[in-house]
Amino acid sequence: MTRKTYCGNLLWQSGLTLLAPRQLLCTAALLVLSMLAGKSGAEPFRDGDTVVFFGDSITHGGMYYKYIADFYRTRYPERKIRFVNSGIGGDSAAGAMKRIPEDVAEYDPTWVVFHFGMNDVDRGAYSDKSASGLLRRRAAAYDNYCRNLDAVVRKVAEAAPRAKFIYLTPTIYDDTAIPTNMPPSATGWATVNQRGCSVALSMMAGHVLEKAARDGALGIDLYTPLQNYLMKRRANEPHFMLTSWDRVHPEGLGHSIMAWTFLRAQGVDPVVSDVAIDAKALSVSRNTNAEVSDVAAIDGGIAFSVLEKALPCPVDAAATPVVGEFGFAESLNREMLSVAGLAPGRYELSVDGCAVGEWAADELAGGVNLSLSDAMPQFAQSRSVFDANERNRETERVLRNHHSARWAYSGRTDVDDVAAFAKWIEEKGENGYFAKFVPGYVEYWPRYREVRAELLAEQEKVYALARPKLRHYRIVRKPR
Repeated sequence: MTRKTYCGNLLWQSGLTLLAPRQLLCTAALLVLSMLAGKSGAEPFRDGDTVVFFGDSITHGGMYYKYIADFYRTRYPERKIRFVNSGIGGDSAAGAMKRIPEDVAEYDPTWVVFHFGMNDVDRGAYSDKSASGLLRRRAAAYDNYCRNLDAVVRKVAEAAPRAKFIYLTPTIYDDTAIPTNMPPSATGWATVNQRGCSVALSMMAGHVLEKAARDGALGIDLYTPLQNYLMKRRANEPHFMLTSWDRVHPEGLGHSIMAWTFLRAQGVDPVVSDVAIDAKALSVSRNTNAEVSDVAAIDGGIAFSVLEKALPCPVDAAATPVVGEFGFAESLNREMLSVAGLAPGRYELSVDGCAVGEWAADELAGGVNLSLSDAMPQFAQSRSVFDANERNRETERVLRNHHSARWAYSGRTDVDDVAAFAKWIEEKGENGYFAKFVPGYVEYWPRYREVRAELLAEQEKVYALARPKLRHYRIVRKPR
């Protein structure tokens, strides 16, 4: 019996032989499936939501989920939304099932975001060899992923009955990279190029989007925008990478693309504020998501005050150079100011006494987007939110290291008895990847609940940092 996948050029015969895939066709199929999946379940998070990001190391590192939190903290500062990192490096859809009580149900979430695949694909089955055993492993990995993803979703639905679901596709494996930043100490799997792995991940992405459409959930294709941007840059920059040297883990720009893709798929409000002033009439023509007051003529221009109900979304430094290319400001960060009725000439805008920029009268009449101007006081305020969230992300990441130790060794010893656990590790001579997390776990796990409470308290400080402030604008004509 021949089994066909979502992509007509990909099939297994009797579940054994993987025929050569064509990645461009797979990408086209992903785009169609993404449109189908994206029609269901698209809605922004609401006040009071608890959102659990359930995944592997790409979530454990916490960057894309932190950028999503940055957006919500600044765009919807009145909403108190709890974002929870429940990623563990090295985990898979199968392994995550035993974590559900502690990493999902514990938080009684209203949303669960699933992001698995990179460790389900069986990267070791991709090499220059073509032995039938490897082909069987590849086919089995796909089948197991489909089955295990379905199973982990069912189990989460039982454990967290009020939660809605978002399914993220796997990200890319960069098997066309020419790494230039590999550290001298690098050894093991990360130094081997597992060709064909990225195409396999695109096939798994297809299953994710199909499942989302069937389940009436929001499915978000992360694979395609990452792969498309990578290929675009690689055409002229052969050494460009979106991942670290291990070809697996996206870095800041990659995580930014993931976050922007997520937010667009949710249908979040792209408007920070939209203010239009008539300088001749000294009136407010439009004040979307803002309150405008004290409009007055001044020598050579106009002054007014604005209380926006949001802040511009901060952007990671690695992503700043490409925000225009991705239409970030237009589609997610519109802080618009229009001033009509000014006499011809050039004008300087200042906000709270800070010089922001210069525009011609017709440019101001047409509207300018101030969201990415680093001279805006609002920009500095949003950066303080970004920095505070980064400190919390790092704390969360360390807590996930502790969870990694629990996940890796639970079932082999009593991980709740930290002293006995430490002794067991020493006696066994454990020195694998997860053993490095044990000393920190033994030292800090007894304070775990306390640290969690401290994190919640820190979030209250972030809400305070994100609270919009009344700003005073002056637009003055420049001397000729």
